[in-house]
Amino acid sequence: MIDPLILFRALHLAATVFACGTVAFVVLVAEPAAQTDDHVFVDGLSRRLNAMTWGALAMAAIAQACWLILLSADIYGAPILAVCLHGGVWTVLTDTRFGLISAIRIGLAAVLAVLIHWPATRLLQVFAAAGLIGLLAFVGHAGATPGTAGGIHLGSDAIHLLAAAGWLGGLPAFALVLAAARADPARHGFAIAVTRRFSWLAAACVGALLATGIVNAWNLLNGPRDLIATDYGRLLLLKLGLFAAMLAIAAANRFHLTPRLPALGALRALQRNSLAETGLGLGVLLFVGALGTLSPSGHAHPTNAEVPPNAAFVHIHTGEAMAEVTIEPGHTGEANAHIRVLREDFSEYPAKSVELTLDAPGGGRISRAAAHLPDGTWIVNAIALAKPGVWTVRVVIPTVKGTVVLDSPIAIDK
Repeated sequence: MIDPLILFRALHLAATVFACGTVAFVVLVAEPAAQTDDHVFVDGLSRRLNAMTWGALAMAAIAQACWLILLSADIYGAPILAVCLHGGVWTVLTDTRFGLISAIRIGLAAVLAVLIHWPATRLLQVFAAAGLIGLLAFVGHAGATPGTAGGIHLGSDAIHLLAAAGWLGGLPAFALVLAAARADPARHGFAIAVTRRFSWLAAACVGALLATGIVNAWNLLNGPRDLIATDYGRLLLLKLGLFAAMLAIAAANRFHLTPRLPALGALRALQRNSLAETGLGLGVLLFVGALGTLSPSGHAHPTNAEVPPNAAFVHIHTGEAMAEVTIEPGHTGEANAHIRVLREDFSEYPAKSVELTLDAPGGGRISRAAAHLPDGTWIVNAIALAKPGVWTVRVVIPTVKGTVVLDSPIAIDK
């Protein structure tokens, strides 16, 4: 059985891809093609495409809410009903980066749903759609990659998502145009113009997907062997297999079927192939949903810490340093924090001093200087944890070149 978190991640991604892809199809393909042919048809088509976009946005919002609830239950280690009734979901929404990005994207989805009413706002619609899909990069593996490499990875992943929306997200709208053209020969000219424009858009998107896929793999894998030696790599390999099948169908569409238009057989085959590509694309998105829950080998960091069963623990890393923070006990009341500050090779980082800051959910901050122990660890005793929830732990390390700051959410139980 598929993990519900994977299912709703994939469902949200698919709905977002199709909503944003339909917007891109209307603005970049359908309306430019309609300037020279078949205005009446486009007026009718626009209403159906708008309905498709609204439906996809509604599905994306529902899946986003389910994703948030399931993630909150996972963070707290509590039943879904408990995190819904006792504020855990609200805390994750307001006090974590995932929650902040989700709130911004919900706002963009609402803006996009309203703007679709007015054709004069097409440019704004494109920007809203681009933000809606592109911001997903911040809650994926790219958002956790530190340093300059992290910035490159983040930009690459955002472009990857935009390209996926432009190609895969536009396929249902393209199939709708072909179905209408098959039913009415007067619409053949418009269908041919749309096919040519969408073919060029899809080719550009495929090129972007290939280039950014290489950048992402470079950041997420330690080497080609990981494709068969790790769970993440094997799942990625299955995703690449479906992507290759989509490319094969797209090549047949571009070089075999498109030159035969407007023959009815070519229209029928193009429509069938577009739906087949959509089905394969849904499989790709399901794998993406699963990949987001796994740790890629390029991000795998073994821990030196022995974590007590009642403790809260987090591993934080940047390009300059890493930190392992253990708060024991990991629930409300008085607790002690043990900190290991490390280099990338897990040797001790030569810190002269370490400050620990804990930001409570809903407000409130604890800042304490840590004491250095003979075994190389740092400790802060007698921390009063007043409330349960997702806190933000921050390790501050002054250096001669500046200050290194490592921060991460950490869940504190009741």
